[in-house]
Amino acid sequence: MKHKHNPQDLIVTLDRLVNDLIGAVLAVGVKGMYEGDVMCSGPAPYRRIDCDGRALAYIRARPRKKAVRVDITGLWKAPPSSSIRVPNACGAASLLLRSEVEVYEAARFLVATVDRTRRQQAKKALRADAA
Repeated sequence: MKHKHNPQDLIVTLDRLVNDLIGAVLAVGVKGMYEGDVMCSGPAPYRRIDCDGRALAYIRARPRKKAVRVDITGLWKAPPSSSIRVPNACGAASLLLRSEVEVYEAARFLVATVDRTRRQQAKKALRADAA
């Protein structure tokens, strides 16, 4: 027999995962990373994390999928793999979280994305200075 879940309970659970993810990412203390402002009228359909003055990721609850989706913008160089990565997604990468354990995997992925991008930018700057 299938149990029907209360849709409101699901929304509360997904909102908690969103809050936990943002808290976990910001708790790492990466310089220049903060929760960005979402400009819209009415309640924001997503939240975002910014770093170095630009959007890093858009985070939204997806009740139909019973998950939280994290879309990393194309301005960043995401690591090549993760167990929660959505294949063939737009932008640099997309992640789909369904549990507290995956929150920490997503936080690690976001921090690794910032680190990877900054390292590539530093290498590029060194090559430009050498030329």
